[in-house]
Amino acid sequence: MHHILFVDDDTNILSGLRRQLRSARPKWNLHFATSGADALALAKDMNFDVIVSDIQMPGMDGITLLETLQETHPDAVRIILTGHADNASYLRTIGPAHQFLSKPCDNQTLIDSIENALGLRQLLQSPELRTLVADSKSLASPPDTYIRLENAFSDPNYNLDSISKIVESDIALTTEVLKLTNSSYFAVTQNVASVAHAVRMLGMETLKALALFVGLYRGFDGPPRQAANLKRLCHRSQQIGVTAALIAEYEKLPRDICHAVPCIGMLSHIGTLILYANRPDEMDAVTKRVEIEGISIDQAETEQFGAGHAEIGAYLLGLWGFPAPVIQAVAYHHRPMDLPHKDMNALTAIYVAQHLTREIADRENSQDVESQIDMAYLSLIGKDDRIEEWTNIARIVSLKYSELTNS
Repeated sequence: MHHILFVDDDTNILSGLRRQLRSARPKWNLHFATSGADALALAKDMNFDVIVSDIQMPGMDGITLLETLQETHPDAVRIILTGHADNASYLRTIGPAHQFLSKPCDNQTLIDSIENALGLRQLLQSPELRTLVADSKSLASPPDTYIRLENAFSDPNYNLDSISKIVESDIALTTEVLKLTNSSYFAVTQNVASVAHAVRMLGMETLKALALFVGLYRGFDGPPRQAANLKRLCHRSQQIGVTAALIAEYEKLPRDICHAVPCIGMLSHIGTLILYANRPDEMDAVTKRVEIEGISIDQAETEQFGAGHAEIGAYLLGLWGFPAPVIQAVAYHHRPMDLPHKDMNALTAIYVAQHLTREIADRENSQDVESQIDMAYLSLIGKDDRIEEWTNIARIVSLKYSELTNS
């Protein structure tokens, strides 16, 4: 039985939720509080799976309530209902919320958000790891610039000018946006120097993914050596996304898949950032095991933490309300063969791109590497004869990224 807590000072809203949700989801154990104080009293004797709170309440507002519950119920998914979703500066003060839903919020949107949150708990079976992700204060909410972009894109009348200004206000994001648009993927004949031009080329989803990763990387305050590792991770994730997109295009996958792949590639290693930020010494040990024993990173992470960066990253993206296909692709990017399919898809492109990108980098560093790509899986989907062509694509992207990084 899942326990869901709703907090709102408007008794009419709570009555409506009680009536409609009990008939729609009879297996949910619903709890209601009309104030922050009442919610805290209920929380003393109950472990909630999901907490949904209004933001504006007399006495204790929703922000203060969730800050308190973050300390006492770090494993819970925390959702804010707000009528101020267009106010980016206000939203940026909301640290303890994982998701923001605008009021008025229709019941189906609310139900879908709660069900997604509950489904995520199956992804990370370890309560300790769920708490690590949910309680990480630096990662509880999406980064600043990402929220501003999300709010801007939510306006159906948004314009290129407003988006470009948000990007230009973030120097680190501007740098990465221009770097990505000057990569091999876009095959332009001249350098892209205008942020507006770059934004138009990237598209909404890839731009948001880039803002998310850059924001999380910038928020890391660990040792310089680990910060350098994360910078390489950021660039490697971009490279994987570009390589996967080119492979998807080469295989003539649908256009919408080709456009989604760069976004998934950049988000695929969000979980690594969480582990570096919270368990740096253990991550060092994991990395050494991979180098010395030649085992895969997901095997080493799973043995060390109980889950790998793929599952942890997917869980975090789910907390933030990313769509299910993105979450699934991030969760399974090391093991696409675990999902039932017999044709190449976006996940295949990401899986192959990450292996080829790593192998090429290792060979450039004079390391003797053996490919870890599962040829039985490629044979199953009828693509076991494509490695040479895909490797050439990955090599071109690697060369281009080396030029961009060193320029």
